[in-house]
Amino acid sequence: MDLTEIERAFMKQLASEPWISTPLFDHELVARLVELGLIDAIPQTSGEIEYQITAEGRAALSG
Repeated sequence: MDLTEIERAFMKQLASEPWISTPLFDHELVARLVELGLIDAIPQTSGEIEYQITAEGRAALSG
């Protein structure tokens, strides 16, 4: 799978810990990763989104 440099960097960050979006974060930047099942987008009660890497995402980084 071909990941952009930004996608790969984002997934590497998620490999060490989940991340909660800031209010101005452009979620379209990672929408493809969510659609592909490489990361999960978990809505928070605050309206923010928590992103976590999936097993498929870890495999994509190592492969």
